[in-house]
Amino acid sequence: MDNKHGFSIPDVTQNPENLVLKEQVFPGMAGYPAMYIRHLTMTFRQEQYFIVSMTDYELDDAKKTEIINDAIEFLQQQN
Repeated sequence: MDNKHGFSIPDVTQNPENLVLKEQVFPGMAGYPAMYIRHLTMTFRQEQYFIVSMTDYELDDAKKTEIINDAIEFLQQQN
């Protein structure tokens, strides 16, 4: 709906056995910009959610807040 996509992973803990991409910066190559992988967490209705962001720029605090607010709005629409 409105180009919004999401999923949740119950009880994500960061350890080497999880298949969650670790936070890192992939350097740009062949004319492509660097890729920033960042993890965000939030709580909605006593349930914790884990968000993986992939952007071509470093997230500042305002953008992190925007992503979390959009995730909350998305979850509210589902209920």
